[in-house]
Amino acid sequence: MTDMEDNDKALNERKPEAKATPYMYVVTAQKATATNVAITANFTGPDDLNLILAKNTKVEIHIVSPEGLRHYMDLDINGCVTCLQSFRPKGESCDLVFVLTKRYHVFIIQYKDKELITRTYGMVEDSIGKPTDIGGIGLVDPDCKLIGLRLYEGLLKIIPLDSVKQKDPKELKSLNIRIEELNIIDIKFLEGCKAPTIAYIYQTQKGTRHIKTFEVSYANKEFMKGPWKLTNVEANANLIIPVRGPLYGAIVIGLSTVSYCKSDTFFSASPIVLKDCVITTHCVIDSHRYLCADERGRLFVLTLVTDGDDNVTDIQMILIGETTIASCLAYLDNSVVYVGSAQGDSQLIKINPIRNTAVGAGWTEEHLTVLETYPNLGSILDMCIVDADKQPQLVTCSGRDKEGSLRIVRCGIGIQELASIDIPGIKGIWPVSIKQGGITGQDNALVVTFMGYTRMLYFDGEEVEEVESRALLSNQQTLYSGMTASGQIIQVCSSRITLIDAQTLGTVAEWHPPERIDHVGCNRTQCVVSTGNRICYFDVGNGAINQLSTTELSHDVACIDVTPLEGDKSLYCALACWVDGSIKVYSLPDFQELHSHELGGEVVVKSVLMCPFDGSSYLLATLGDGSLFYCDIDPETGKLSKKKKIALGIHSTSLRLFHAFEANHVFACSDRPTVIYSNSNKLVFSTVNMTDINHMCPLNTSAYPGALALASSSGLCVGSVAAIQKLHIQTVPMGETPKKIAHQESTSTYGIITLRSNTVTAPSVCTLCPNVSDSVDGNGVEAASSSSSAVTPGAKVSKKEAAATSTEVHSLVVMDKKTYEVLHVHRFPPTEWALSIYSYTHGNTEYFVVGTGYLNEDESEPKVGRLLVFRWDGTYLRQVAGTEVMGAVNCVTEVCGKILAGVNNKVTVFEFKEDEGLKVECKYHNTLMALYLRARGRFILVGDLLRSMALLVYRQLEGRLEDIAKDYRANWMTQVEILDDETFLGAEHCHNLFVCVKVVEEGDRKLLPFVGLFHLGENVNVFREGSLVLQNPSGAPSLVHKTVLYGSANGAIGIIGCIEKDLFDLLHQLQESLAAIVTSIGCIPHSKWREFQNDRQKSPARGFIDGDLIEKFLDLPRSEMSKICTEVYYDFDGTGMKRQGTVDDMIKLIEDLARIH
Repeated sequence: MTDMEDNDKALNERKPEAKATPYMYVVTAQKATATNVAITANFTGPDDLNLILAKNTKVEIHIVSPEGLRHYMDLDINGCVTCLQSFRPKGESCDLVFVLTKRYHVFIIQYKDKELITRTYGMVEDSIGKPTDIGGIGLVDPDCKLIGLRLYEGLLKIIPLDSVKQKDPKELKSLNIRIEELNIIDIKFLEGCKAPTIAYIYQTQKGTRHIKTFEVSYANKEFMKGPWKLTNVEANANLIIPVRGPLYGAIVIGLSTVSYCKSDTFFSASPIVLKDCVITTHCVIDSHRYLCADERGRLFVLTLVTDGDDNVTDIQMILIGETTIASCLAYLDNSVVYVGSAQGDSQLIKINPIRNTAVGAGWTEEHLTVLETYPNLGSILDMCIVDADKQPQLVTCSGRDKEGSLRIVRCGIGIQELASIDIPGIKGIWPVSIKQGGITGQDNALVVTFMGYTRMLYFDGEEVEEVESRALLSNQQTLYSGMTASGQIIQVCSSRITLIDAQTLGTVAEWHPPERIDHVGCNRTQCVVSTGNRICYFDVGNGAINQLSTTELSHDVACIDVTPLEGDKSLYCALACWVDGSIKVYSLPDFQELHSHELGGEVVVKSVLMCPFDGSSYLLATLGDGSLFYCDIDPETGKLSKKKKIALGIHSTSLRLFHAFEANHVFACSDRPTVIYSNSNKLVFSTVNMTDINHMCPLNTSAYPGALALASSSGLCVGSVAAIQKLHIQTVPMGETPKKIAHQESTSTYGIITLRSNTVTAPSVCTLCPNVSDSVDGNGVEAASSSSSAVTPGAKVSKKEAAATSTEVHSLVVMDKKTYEVLHVHRFPPTEWALSIYSYTHGNTEYFVVGTGYLNEDESEPKVGRLLVFRWDGTYLRQVAGTEVMGAVNCVTEVCGKILAGVNNKVTVFEFKEDEGLKVECKYHNTLMALYLRARGRFILVGDLLRSMALLVYRQLEGRLEDIAKDYRANWMTQVEILDDETFLGAEHCHNLFVCVKVVEEGDRKLLPFVGLFHLGENVNVFREGSLVLQNPSGAPSLVHKTVLYGSANGAIGIIGCIEKDLFDLLHQLQESLAAIVTSIGCIPHSKWREFQNDRQKSPARGFIDGDLIEKFLDLPRSEMSKICTEVYYDFDGTGMKRQGTVDDMIKLIEDLARIH
């Protein structure tokens, strides 16, 4: 162990003061969406074609069907998956899948008897050895004899597949075989060889590239001479594609040539479409045809042309179209291809054939049809939290090059408005079908009721008109209306029940109550009404209203429901009473009370609904205070159980059932409308992107199929529902890479730093915007904006230098916050890179402060940059100040009203006045590279490239910066955040999180020791203080506070927050129990997965609770839950007294925790 490692260990073991110890809770709101690996296999069955995707810590398994991809299951892996390989040993009816993780765990999984099992597993990490620069490569021998792993330079690790034949999981054993060549570019197993044979491209120190082949002898633990080798291949050759039988051999692809190599054959071609094209991934169609994708998102077909004896006579390569930027390809069947992307949305595409059947011609350019698009938030480079319609939303800078976009992320479900009608005062809406037989399954009218009258609106396409009906009681408020099973319209008002002919709109039957009807519950065949404390049950339809039974209750009824739990008829009637606040379940038709539950308190039940969800049945009730009561209801007995209560809003009105995406959903109308649905037998509550919805009904017309009609106090809206999920994601295409973003509240705009490569010809926000300010004039590259009236000149670059620079151009884009319209684009000179942006308030004016750096090829880091101040006045973007600095401005924020910038290895405070410009006030020099800055009051947290974190204080009266605490470990930081004055959060390059606190040491010297360590498994690019959800509407304090959102390179979004010690102790105990109970795919222990590990140290996780594991408690059988709860003691009631927890206590606690995302 080195002296520095000893120092790190001592610092880790240093115990801070107990009062300063924070307890952290981390949970994922959105799992990784970037697709890194895609393979096909017959995994779930001999006749199933599966698409298997690796998205960092998640493996998705899909079944390929004639209708498209059908999601089958997700696998949560205790590791970051870097390799998937399918193979089928002799004697197996289905494929097995080999998995390699970033921390060198390996395992083989199998799907058998509807259960996923780990066939074998192991750890292949070496105590010494330099990991390869290109990451781990996993290969399976085509004959399924062994697995090859390229993990360390100069070594190939070999795993024999003998252990796969064992019935019980057996640990995989491996051995290393040395390879002379260190710089291996690509390595593959060849097919059709007698012994396992590898081929690899390597580069010498002189820069030349060659190919060698070797037979792998596991018995002798060495390489044997291979069938062929090739010297001096193209200098940029980077990809080997093994060729299947009967041709065999290998294809080698470079920047300008494609070669076919075999023991007795070598053929090379230079397709014109390959010029300056970097092929990054490929997939096999058959032995003659291969799909290839380049780094710009272009798709090619490579064809080996042969004669009658299977001799390759030509290599053809044609461009067939443009897709997303592919990180992986998987050919499915019938010309359908999955294009997985880590930098944009993944796609399912179909290659359309043409009639020309000449060799290599079966497809042609622009013959691609996108069948499906799968959203990807990765990679998230920056993000900001803004308030939109009283709900927080996250705006991320996602993707790269032409796939670059802004993603607007908010908790809940998106409803896209299709039409609206300005008719205030609506008290209820119901869909009906008129003048078309009544039983077509399609609506074409709405019954809309108001205080004292009712109207029927007819939808003729997108036109809406009022329809008159003599039978419709239009001078009263309607309590219920809808279609019966026999195709008639039923209307229930306070004075009568009416059946209306849907074709003629005439009266079919009526029933007049002895007293006023107060409430009604109705379905397509049954109707129950209340008149005071009397309830009556009817059979409706077939031209008659037949009263079957009646009974009297002890209290007046508040609401009724008769939604069937099974079939078309309900066996039960659920109702709530006014006085005692009870919910009762009665049998039909005899009104025998089966179950009663008193809610207690003085809150009135507003609406009750029975609903079947995903194999389970629930009873839900909204209360007047905005909360929701829900419980299980037994379809056989009507018994209520597992009662729970949550807060949805401040006030609630009604619950409505609707069917979407082949499943039942419930819309809870309130000031915070919520969609309730079932996921993995758990109820999920997702808010929608609207507020104050009073009434809702499904609407399925010819112009608006599968829509919802929504009534607010101001009018009626027709909208379509986006995918039912916890997070709603909207995409704003940019067409170039968005790097940084800042939100300006006063001008309602975003300032976005973008990067565009001029080699990309696709349009983008910068090329399409008519209002562009350019920094290039006739004499050189100026610092001034063309629209600037007050400018501080910067450095100039000659025309020759500007022409010779990189084709990458940075811009500042001003975008409207609500419409996402690009208002202005300011382009920087080709040699000037915009690196940071911040919205800075001075006086009553907000400015965009932009930091830049001049990039020169002969410099290791920029020596000159600029700090620029822009003001958007609603029409023009004006540069009001600017100053040259000695280095790149990597980050910008503010402290005590001053501008704070990280300039190379300095932290600098600038004073700004619009009429005087920028002036340097003070500097701090003791950093290697100041990449990240956070300020809180006078305190400044600096994230260093290599020197972890430092805490500074700004002495405003003295005009200086002073360091008051440091973390002396060497951590390569990727982001930092201040949780409070004593607690600081950091993320480093090995995907770890750590928390430091200030601790007083000798004299006034303060350290930042670790009090929390955790392996997140995500490369965090950005932290933002805030939350994705509103505070608890009931006003109760949240279990998690001081929350911070993170965004990762793989598109994951998560929440990190602080919890109290008692809750931490409880959750830590639960975490240990779950880690022992929950089956780990690949037999990777949870403790190993969350262990803090980087290039210098390993430490067990501490101070953090894994919220993802905690939430798996909800997936356990109730018997397992009970075992865990026997030793749990906590203050569940908030009285200050601990007691033993029940299963329902734990479920409620964990569901409350889950609501932070």
